[in-house]
Amino acid sequence: MASTINSTNVGAGGLVSTGDDSSQLELQTNGTTAITIDSSQNVAVTNNLTFSGGKSVASTGKAIAMAIVFGG
Repeated sequence: MASTINSTNVGAGGLVSTGDDSSQLELQTNGTTAITIDSSQNVAVTNNLTFSGGKSVASTGKAIAMAIVFGG
């Protein structure tokens, strides 16, 4: 389990937070986990991560290296 911050359209003014002692944090939208941060500050994103400029982040080692080198 994890502590959660959930944006929802059900009660609590659209924001529900729950805590536990796992040292893990989940950001949720409508009860579905979108981002998980563990106690070592490793971040897991459930779906594609997109910057405001519209570029998606690569998800594999070679693609990440190419994106860093060539700005993709």
